[in-house]
Amino acid sequence: MSTAARCIRRRRPAGAHPSSLLLVALACGPALAEETDLASLETRWHTCVRQAFTGQPLGMERRAAQRAALAACKPQEDAYVHAMLAAQEAEARARATSGVVARARDWALGAAGSARAVVGGLMDRLRW
Repeated sequence: MSTAARCIRRRRPAGAHPSSLLLVALACGPALAEETDLASLETRWHTCVRQAFTGQPLGMERRAAQRAALAACKPQEDAYVHAMLAAQEAEARARATSGVVARARDWALGAAGSARAVVGGLMDRLRW
Protein backbone atom coordinates (compact mmCIF):
# COMPACT_ATOMS: atom_id res chain seq x y z
CA MET A 1 0.00 0.00 0.00
CA SER A 2 1.40 3.41 -0.91
CA THR A 3 2.23 6.13 1.59
CA ALA A 4 -0.60 8.32 0.32
CA ALA A 5 -3.15 5.49 0.54
CA ARG A 6 -2.06 4.76 4.12
CA CYS A 7 -2.40 8.45 4.94
CA ILE A 8 -5.92 8.64 3.52
CA ARG A 9 -7.02 5.41 5.20
CA ARG A 10 -5.55 6.50 8.54
CA ARG A 11 -7.07 10.00 8.52
CA ARG A 12 -10.55 9.30 7.12
CA PRO A 13 -13.06 8.58 9.90
CA ALA A 14 -15.31 5.57 9.43
CA GLY A 15 -18.67 6.52 7.94
CA ALA A 16 -17.40 9.97 6.96
CA HIS A 17 -19.28 11.94 4.34
CA PRO A 18 -17.65 11.81 0.88
CA SER A 19 -17.15 15.59 0.93
CA SER A 20 -14.74 15.13 3.83
CA LEU A 21 -12.34 13.43 1.43
CA LEU A 22 -11.26 16.89 0.26
CA LEU A 23 -9.99 17.67 3.74
CA VAL A 24 -8.27 14.30 3.91
CA ALA A 25 -6.63 14.88 0.52
CA LEU A 26 -5.39 18.29 1.67
CA ALA A 27 -3.98 16.76 4.84
CA CYS A 28 -2.24 14.05 2.83
CA GLY A 29 -0.97 16.44 0.16
CA PRO A 30 2.68 16.31 1.26
CA ALA A 31 2.61 12.50 1.27
CA LEU A 32 1.20 12.45 -2.27
CA ALA A 33 3.75 14.98 -3.53
CA GLU A 34 6.60 13.19 -1.78
CA GLU A 35 5.62 9.82 -3.25
CA THR A 36 5.32 11.24 -6.76
CA ASP A 37 8.64 13.03 -6.43
CA LEU A 38 10.41 9.87 -5.28
CA ALA A 39 8.95 7.86 -8.14
CA SER A 40 10.00 10.44 -10.72
CA LEU A 41 13.51 10.71 -9.27
CA GLU A 42 13.89 6.93 -9.32
CA THR A 43 12.62 6.73 -12.90
CA ARG A 44 14.98 9.50 -13.98
CA TRP A 45 17.95 7.72 -12.36
CA HIS A 46 17.11 4.33 -13.91
CA THR A 47 16.61 5.91 -17.32
CA CYS A 48 19.98 7.66 -17.06
CA VAL A 49 21.75 4.42 -16.09
CA ARG A 50 20.18 2.50 -18.98
CA GLN A 51 21.08 5.19 -21.51
CA ALA A 52 24.61 5.56 -20.17
CA PHE A 53 25.14 1.78 -20.23
CA THR A 54 23.91 1.41 -23.81
CA GLY A 55 26.14 4.31 -24.84
CA GLN A 56 29.34 2.53 -23.76
CA PRO A 57 31.75 1.27 -26.45
CA LEU A 58 31.04 -2.27 -27.65
CA GLY A 59 34.49 -3.67 -26.80
CA MET A 60 34.36 -2.50 -23.19
CA GLU A 61 34.24 -5.09 -20.43
CA ARG A 62 30.76 -5.44 -18.88
CA ARG A 63 31.79 -4.50 -15.32
CA ALA A 64 33.70 -1.46 -16.53
CA ALA A 65 30.67 -0.37 -18.58
CA GLN A 66 28.43 -0.77 -15.53
CA ARG A 67 30.78 1.28 -13.35
CA ALA A 68 31.05 3.98 -16.00
CA ALA A 69 27.26 4.15 -16.37
CA LEU A 70 26.79 4.45 -12.60
CA ALA A 71 29.48 7.12 -12.40
CA ALA A 72 27.83 9.10 -15.22
CA CYS A 73 24.50 9.09 -13.36
CA LYS A 74 25.86 9.88 -9.90
CA PRO A 75 23.98 13.24 -9.58
CA GLN A 76 20.61 11.55 -10.30
CA GLU A 77 21.42 8.76 -7.85
CA ASP A 78 22.40 11.26 -5.16
CA ALA A 79 19.18 13.24 -5.66
CA TYR A 80 17.07 10.06 -5.42
CA VAL A 81 18.86 8.74 -2.31
CA HIS A 82 18.69 12.16 -0.62
CA ALA A 83 14.93 12.43 -1.29
CA MET A 84 14.33 8.86 -0.11
CA LEU A 85 16.22 9.43 3.15
CA ALA A 86 14.36 12.70 3.72
CA ALA A 87 11.03 10.92 3.17
CA GLN A 88 11.98 8.17 5.62
CA GLU A 89 13.05 10.75 8.21
CA ALA A 90 9.80 12.69 7.77
CA GLU A 91 7.76 9.50 8.16
CA ALA A 92 9.67 8.54 11.31
CA ARG A 93 9.15 12.04 12.71
CA ALA A 94 5.42 11.83 11.92
CA ARG A 95 5.17 8.46 13.65
CA ALA A 96 6.96 9.80 16.72
CA THR A 97 4.72 12.88 16.81
CA SER A 98 1.57 10.80 16.43
CA GLY A 99 2.77 8.62 19.31
CA VAL A 100 3.22 11.65 21.54
CA VAL A 101 -0.20 12.98 20.56
CA ALA A 102 -1.80 9.60 21.26
CA ARG A 103 -0.16 9.41 24.69
CA ALA A 104 -1.29 12.96 25.50
CA ARG A 105 -4.84 12.16 24.37
CA ASP A 106 -4.90 8.98 26.45
CA TRP A 107 -3.60 10.89 29.48
CA ALA A 108 -6.25 13.60 29.03
CA LEU A 109 -9.02 11.01 28.70
CA GLY A 110 -7.74 9.20 31.77
CA ALA A 111 -7.61 12.44 33.76
CA ALA A 112 -11.13 13.34 32.61
CA GLY A 113 -12.35 9.89 33.62
CA SER A 114 -10.75 10.25 37.06
CA ALA A 115 -12.27 13.70 37.51
CA ARG A 116 -15.65 12.36 36.50
CA ALA A 117 -15.35 9.55 39.03
CA VAL A 118 -14.39 12.01 41.79
CA VAL A 119 -17.26 14.36 40.93
CA GLY A 120 -19.67 11.44 40.70
CA GLY A 121 -18.58 10.24 44.15
CA LEU A 122 -19.05 13.70 45.61
CA MET A 123 -22.48 13.99 44.03
CA ASP A 124 -23.46 10.62 45.54
CA ARG A 125 -22.31 11.77 49.00
CA LEU A 126 -24.22 15.04 48.74
CA ARG A 127 -27.47 13.24 47.89
CA TRP A 128 -27.57 11.55 51.28
